[in-house]
Amino acid sequence: MKLALLQTFLWCSFSVVVNVSFVLYRRLTYRLVGKVHVLMELWKSKVVLVHFLLLMCLMRIFYQSGPLTQLEPQKTLLDMGVPPAADRLVVFLLEGLRADTLFSDNCSGAVYIRDIILRQGLVGISKTSIPTLTRSAEVALFAGFNPMPSILPTSNFDTIFNRTLASDKGVVLRFSHLSDFRRRLTKRACLEKLWYANRLVMLVNLAEVGGASPLDIGFQVKLHNAQRNIRDAYELIEATFNDSKTAYLYTSAHGLTHFGSHGGGSDEEREAPFLLWGAGVKHMTENITSDFVLNNGVSMQLHKLDQIQLAPLMSALIGLPPPVNNLANLPQGYMKVSREYARKSVHLNALQLLNQAKAIIRLHERGVFHKWLPKGEDLDLQQIAYYQNQMDHLLHMGWRSKALETSTLAIKVAQKSLKFYHGYYHIPLVVTTVLALLGWQFYLLVKLSQNVMAPHYMRRGYLTWCTIFLASLGLLLGEMVFLQWAPFMTVICLVVPFGVWCMTCSALPQNGGWIFEPLKHLRWIVAPAALIIASIYCNCPLSLAYILCVGFYNRRGWVHPSPKFLAWLALVVLLGGFLWSQRGMQILMTTNYRVVLQAISMLVVIVRPCVLNENHKWKVWIINGGILIVAAIGIFLKEMGKPVPIYLFAANWAYLIYAFASVICSSRTTPQSRLELIRFNLLTLHVLLSDSYVSLFAQGLIIEYQMGLEVHEESKEADENVKIRTSSMQLQMCYRFAVSILLYFYAFLFGTGHWVGGFTYLANSARLFLPDSSSGLMPLLVLIHLLIPTIVIMASVVALSSFGRQHIRTIFSSLMLICNAVVLFFVVFVPHNAYWPMAHPSVVQALLAQLTVILILACESIVTLFFRGLNMNKCSNWRQEADEFESSCTPMTSTTV
Repeated sequence: MKLALLQTFLWCSFSVVVNVSFVLYRRLTYRLVGKVHVLMELWKSKVVLVHFLLLMCLMRIFYQSGPLTQLEPQKTLLDMGVPPAADRLVVFLLEGLRADTLFSDNCSGAVYIRDIILRQGLVGISKTSIPTLTRSAEVALFAGFNPMPSILPTSNFDTIFNRTLASDKGVVLRFSHLSDFRRRLTKRACLEKLWYANRLVMLVNLAEVGGASPLDIGFQVKLHNAQRNIRDAYELIEATFNDSKTAYLYTSAHGLTHFGSHGGGSDEEREAPFLLWGAGVKHMTENITSDFVLNNGVSMQLHKLDQIQLAPLMSALIGLPPPVNNLANLPQGYMKVSREYARKSVHLNALQLLNQAKAIIRLHERGVFHKWLPKGEDLDLQQIAYYQNQMDHLLHMGWRSKALETSTLAIKVAQKSLKFYHGYYHIPLVVTTVLALLGWQFYLLVKLSQNVMAPHYMRRGYLTWCTIFLASLGLLLGEMVFLQWAPFMTVICLVVPFGVWCMTCSALPQNGGWIFEPLKHLRWIVAPAALIIASIYCNCPLSLAYILCVGFYNRRGWVHPSPKFLAWLALVVLLGGFLWSQRGMQILMTTNYRVVLQAISMLVVIVRPCVLNENHKWKVWIINGGILIVAAIGIFLKEMGKPVPIYLFAANWAYLIYAFASVICSSRTTPQSRLELIRFNLLTLHVLLSDSYVSLFAQGLIIEYQMGLEVHEESKEADENVKIRTSSMQLQMCYRFAVSILLYFYAFLFGTGHWVGGFTYLANSARLFLPDSSSGLMPLLVLIHLLIPTIVIMASVVALSSFGRQHIRTIFSSLMLICNAVVLFFVVFVPHNAYWPMAHPSVVQALLAQLTVILILACESIVTLFFRGLNMNKCSNWRQEADEFESSCTPMTSTTV
């Protein structure tokens, strides 16, 4: 009871602190910044906060993981009277080696280890989880579960390395390069330490293999060299120890698309090959998945596993129990060991999984309301104790076959129970996430409908019976779930809809027909959302939508086509056809075309301002031209396989800072001249971060956008400059702008290779900035590369369209309505727990739809910073809304936060 009261006090204290902090922030910002600016900043803060909460809800729905509790590890096989099959385990971990690259063309991707494949060991394919990242793969391989993606790495879980170090005279060595591996293994002091180690685990990371398309000759050369080095390392180990007590695993963290990218959910990215051989490993098994035949007619067994299953398998080979957080079952029949060894390995796997189930059931039963809540039907604490005693009894009595059957059954039951409790709040989370999305949608619709209903209206505010009831209900639900010992992230997700609906109810007008007015927006929301969903799964609808939308926008040009209109139309057809053809993109990523297209991109980025008569200072020309020469030298060195000097990396980083800072600090006083500098600098930076056709496509799409505006002006169809007579016409124009921004955003995403069945990124984006693609700065460079084209488009909207810059808030509200409708589809119609313990493949699509708003809002904020200090004729009704905001600065309830 004391614990329950303490939890209640902590939850209420947290609610009060957050509530007071938010109110103080609103009032302090309002006084320091001013009415108009505080309105805009608070609007952006509200959007970011709500969408990050919705993102948290999506993550919790798709990644159904339990708490990483510190459990007691099981005994080793040596403690159970069985010596380990292998004293040493060596893992060669590559990045970006996919299955068909290794196994196709008579195993051409494994020339130096082909004889090992033929003579000994097992070959197969491991299925990775999503997103396909190296960090996630390392957790899956050595801890046995698929982690939720996070910005900050977590290390509070058990791994094979921890089990090795905890054993008697256990040693763990990690190498980032094979050269480091050979250097340390030939040192006498290191060898003596390894000789006296009872158990040794060595991990050799080969991150330098990735970074290019598998079709690229450079990738094949690097893979060929890596295979040769692996063979040399294998022979060095065998010659050093010479006792046949070493087991080897050669695998990949993930695969690659034809573009050389990864991170998404396509089969090319998720299917990673593995080769397991050495001490304790069978060559032929009975539980094969399929066969594949080499060119010489030799048939090989091909096994298929989940990547996390390699963790208990590696543990069993060196006589260790599985990591305590492992969720995988030990694949049987893969080890060349005695029956007793195999039985006890399965026994340890069963005990480890039952121990996890026991911990999570105990945590559930510590809750105050557990007696009235559903429980798992397959397993409880008494049944767990029965399984544990029964397995020990059968082993002690010598009934080995029965003991193996009981252990196998216990593994299945424990996994089923873990799935139940890991997804215990799945249905409530789906319901509350849907309610939160609907509440946010209705809030946006109400705010947009104000333009239709009346410019001056009295809203209800937060101190109403409806908001007080919702806040009380949310606080009650949050406290109940908190007292049930649910994870804090789950508690937050369950109370989000109450805060959103409090905000929505407070925004409702005191009178008027506000119920049916928002429904009129559906015709502008449903069609674009359906198009985005179709485009996410297939690029053909996006290509057709792009051609049809831009063609309709300049429909007046068809009546009297001018030369500029015909040139623009040819560019539209070319870009649309390119978006249609995935095969064409793959061909352009090969070495025969890649470097040539990169050179053309550099030429276009420097010639384009000359052709368009842009006015730049001579310093800008020298800096941008000079950095392109530096980039050409760096690319040449990379293609020749030579190291890039550090001063070239420093020059590229310096230009990255200059590209943004020079615009912010520019002395140009007109929006048009500022836009020209933005285009020149950012497109030059985009070239540095691109490879092959990528920058050329982005420049082509931006040129098409600019030409389209000029054609539109010539045809006297400049709707955004025509006085809009009614609020309905204004809303329609806002939706047109929102659809246009989304259309170009997704066109850039597809055309630059960031979307191939899922969000991916090109490792070559960092080749002129980082020595390898595994650096922690890689996500920053990928994000900049992704956002640059959209920043240029948003800058064009602000600089060239008075309507666009005056109604940017309404445009973003329309954009959010469309994106939220897409997210709603993935929440309602996707079976999220069908792939447990892996995430559903559609998680990438759902997260992208949710992040689209935040990414485009980030682009708009950068554009606002770029045009700071210029007279942009801001919308006059913002001051009116600021006055409204002043009267609404009332304290919020805790669940509103």
